[in-house]
Amino acid sequence: MKKAISVILCIAMIFSAIGTVAFAADENGGYVRMTGLRQAIFALFHKNEILNTRYEGEKSTDTWTQDDIYSLEDTFVIEKQAGEDFVILNLTDMHFADYDYRAFTAFLASATMKRLVKKVQPDLITVSGDIVCSDSTVYAIKRITDLMNSFETPWAPVFGNHDAEGNCDANYLADIMMQSPYCLFKKGDPEMGTGNYIINIRETDGNESKIVHSLIMMDTHGSHVNEKQIAWYKWAAGGICGITGEKTESTVFFHIPCAQYQYAYDAAWDNEAKAWRDGFAASGEWNEKICCPRDAEGNPVDNGFFAAVKETGTTKNIFCGHEHLNNFSIEYEGVRMTYTLKVGMASGFKPGFNGGTKIVLSDEGIRFEHLYSL
Repeated sequence: MKKAISVILCIAMIFSAIGTVAFAADENGGYVRMTGLRQAIFALFHKNEILNTRYEGEKSTDTWTQDDIYSLEDTFVIEKQAGEDFVILNLTDMHFADYDYRAFTAFLASATMKRLVKKVQPDLITVSGDIVCSDSTVYAIKRITDLMNSFETPWAPVFGNHDAEGNCDANYLADIMMQSPYCLFKKGDPEMGTGNYIINIRETDGNESKIVHSLIMMDTHGSHVNEKQIAWYKWAAGGICGITGEKTESTVFFHIPCAQYQYAYDAAWDNEAKAWRDGFAASGEWNEKICCPRDAEGNPVDNGFFAAVKETGTTKNIFCGHEHLNNFSIEYEGVRMTYTLKVGMASGFKPGFNGGTKIVLSDEGIRFEHLYSL
């Protein structure tokens, strides 16, 4: 059965390469469009010269202090019609690369993403990290930006721990993505990383409009958020409430799970019964170690972020990526923590774990479902 699945996946990769568009350098240092298959082969044969160049983007000059006044003008605002659902498609851990095997597994990821967007017809696409990886990503980031741009849908990425590990720093990757007119991304204060920003959902009913939900996008670096980000989060989650005059709900998207993902799993999973315990509204699967911040002995490190979430009282959902074989969701101390479903088969893959996560904002609150695709 596994062999048959592998054959099917290989066939899918070959056929999805047809029409896939990517970029490669021309002799004058510019970029020309070519199929994904040609790009992967081109990069493979030009590996050495690719690795001899370092690509660094423009560092943000933004600064943030707790004395800053929260303003909608400093956030992205997306419209939602009253009485209608607002649909988000989350994609994560596609791991595009320039020339290694992940340049070829990108064909399956691209095909999956196209099918999901066509099926879901989202109002917003969120990308929760590890968009690219490996020691060379200069072509890969253009390849995936072009793909995302083709959907003609607002998309909001955050970085994972692998994105800036190669010859492109986070600022360069951000500069390329931000060339897409549909990309919602702000670098923010560099002391907090690259890519901490806010998206507000505004509902319009006739001549009246109000912010009904706030999405808080955070950079977890190589481990998790830092102390200044926690302060910024509290400012962001509380600031929107000051504008709306009510307790406006917020949702957090980041790449690496916080320690409470482990605490929640330990509390919710009955290892003897091999089933979720009652009282946690838990679902999904655990198939690999929860890679939250840990100390030298391997114990989870609580960095204070979850305490800030409980203090604000507005964040009811946290979505992360990072682990490719986990897709569980657990309600823990009033907050639902969910692993989003990985797209593609690069850098760790289990048959069946390929797809995305549909998140629906409705008048009744938030619901989600994992959408599985070959």
